[in-house]
Amino acid sequence: MKIKKELQAKERGITLIALVITIIILLILAGITIGLVTGDNGILAQATRAKKETEKAQANESSDLANMEALISEYTGNIDIPQVTDENPGELEQENENTFVINSIEDLVFFSYDVTNGNTYEGQTVKLGVNLDFKSDKSYVNPNSQEYEKYGYLGSIKQALISETGFKPIGSQDGINSFYGTFDGNNKAICSLYIKINKDEAVGAGLFATNYGKIENVNLEDVNIKAETVQRTAIGGIVGISYGDIYKSHISGNINVITTSWTPLGGICGEMLEKANIQDCYNLANINCKNMMEGYGNSDANCGGILGQGEANINKCYNKGNITIDAGDNATSSGGICGALRKGSLKNSYNNAKIEGNSTNVESTSANFGGICGSFGIVEKSSMINCYNAGEITAKGINYAIIGGISAYSRNNTEFKNIFNIGNIKGEGKEEKLCMGGILGMSEGIDIGNNYNIGVLKKLNSTGRVGGIIGVKYSSNSISDCKYLTGTCDVGIGNGASSTGITELDNIDKFPSVLEVVNGEEAFKEDTNNINNGYPILEWQ
Repeated sequence: MKIKKELQAKERGITLIALVITIIILLILAGITIGLVTGDNGILAQATRAKKETEKAQANESSDLANMEALISEYTGNIDIPQVTDENPGELEQENENTFVINSIEDLVFFSYDVTNGNTYEGQTVKLGVNLDFKSDKSYVNPNSQEYEKYGYLGSIKQALISETGFKPIGSQDGINSFYGTFDGNNKAICSLYIKINKDEAVGAGLFATNYGKIENVNLEDVNIKAETVQRTAIGGIVGISYGDIYKSHISGNINVITTSWTPLGGICGEMLEKANIQDCYNLANINCKNMMEGYGNSDANCGGILGQGEANINKCYNKGNITIDAGDNATSSGGICGALRKGSLKNSYNNAKIEGNSTNVESTSANFGGICGSFGIVEKSSMINCYNAGEITAKGINYAIIGGISAYSRNNTEFKNIFNIGNIKGEGKEEKLCMGGILGMSEGIDIGNNYNIGVLKKLNSTGRVGGIIGVKYSSNSISDCKYLTGTCDVGIGNGASSTGITELDNIDKFPSVLEVVNGEEAFKEDTNNINNGYPILEWQ
């Protein structure tokens, strides 16, 4: 019994000691915790500092945003707009006997006025000296100057240019007073160009109205062209009507046209004649055209990402600007690169933008919509070589709707070699008058070889003649080595004509790559940086 009591006493002693030790440990831990929470480096202090630092960062961010907002009118994208230092605004500086330099918006305004009033600059070069932005005070020597009334600008020159009158294109559309020299954009940029064409004006819309010389290295960023016209007007971002060449130039922004008259419309050029050249150019501008003329008449509205219509040689160009055309009661030929190319050539080019078209015309067969060209080779034999379309086409006509993944309508032994269509096509037309093909909507006497289609063709109504390669084939055609993918269409040619030279392949892996097909002149390369959704890009991109 005694031993048992001693053991119990010892156990109580040990328990008491353990309790004391536990209490001491808890007090120590409590002290540490309180220190961590309330000390100079404690949680509360750190939270307070974090809050203050966050508030400071937010304040700095707000300040930075405010500063950026203050600068927003002085910069376009990543383009640096410097403060101009033009000692003689409104007077071109002379670099040498035959070279003149534009160093401010005032100089550009004077240059336009000078050409329109008879100075052709033939045999001379005019070049851009600095990046210019119509919306930035930095691009003017005096943005508030009111001394340009004789040039057609009332009030503040900047205000007139960006929101009221708009820039007056260089030269006249009638060709009487036009540019005949060389205009070198010098790889500088002209930003925020605003052009407004009113109903009563018959002028070429673009940086230039008409060009008989050479235009090169022009970069137009964030263009805004608005035209509402009843006059015959050619509209393009770079030039309205060109008899001369255009090289290494591009445009971004928007072109919006409402017309009741003949209106060729292109991202780079509205109309080109005499088989002039467009090379190494591209369009990023969205193009929207609506024809309001009631009743069928001579009021075609032909639209293209690069060229509206004409006689031209187009090489190494691309379009990424969406095209929307409502032709109303009138005819249209619209395409990703060119609306209507009457004669010439189109090589090493591609479209990767949407085309949406509509025509309510009941009297004409000319509602043509194509991934590359609306109508091609209409006047004489022409050539389309090494081209592809990756843009989706959606188009309809109340009567005829002719739609092609590459070209809607072609004839005159025109040739199509090394061509690939990837873009899906949706079309609607009246009864049997829908003509839709993966390569050509309708053809008459063409030469087609090494053409491929993997784009799906879908009729938006229950009728129509639809083919994986050609929708409707008339007269003799030379067809060789053309292939379409099973499931894109039921037949190779939609109107039951002979499909000799056309093969249906049941697996996409049996097709060559797009690059293998279109790179016959080594103008393309792989899109290793995915700037074009993996499709081939031009060597100079």
